[in-house]
Amino acid sequence: MIKLVRVDHRLLHGQVIFSWTKQLSANYIIVADDKVPNDPISMMALSIAKPADCELSIIPFSKVKEVVAKNADKNIMIIVKGPKEAVQLVKELPEVTEINYGGVAKKNGSKAYGKAIFLNEEELASTKELISMGKKIIIQMVPTSPIEHANFEYLQLAELLFRRHAKLLFFV
Repeated sequence: MIKLVRVDHRLLHGQVIFSWTKQLSANYIIVADDKVPNDPISMMALSIAKPADCELSIIPFSKVKEVVAKNADKNIMIIVKGPKEAVQLVKELPEVTEINYGGVAKKNGSKAYGKAIFLNEEELASTKELISMGKKIIIQMVPTSPIEHANFEYLQLAELLFRRHAKLLFFV
């Protein structure tokens, strides 16, 4: 059974992964990505980072449905790098209804949507696509931290209005 689908640019890392697996009693972690399975260094690093009491599969998106089906009796946590990858995942697993945004790195052109969620235009478009598909986005870094609320449509509209208003003020 899928217990959590998480977006985190760091994939498996330290305290965060340990707190989520403990909270969810997760015993099977799937890292879904089309590049990582072909990168021996990333594969080794992720294998070392996983909790000892969890199995780990690092697989391309095309194999996710099959691996989830074969391990349906386990408590599964699926991790993807970003919103674009989350869209790929839900196309393979349409039964996913909720996605946890735990970490999206700050980069040029990105805007803050949470303490650790910084989306650029492409990531925001992917997030809106997920929402339009009926998926609920939850922003929460660890199970003990409060859920952050972001209205992705409203925040983008507010920013647009602010930019237009600021330009008007500048020219007055």
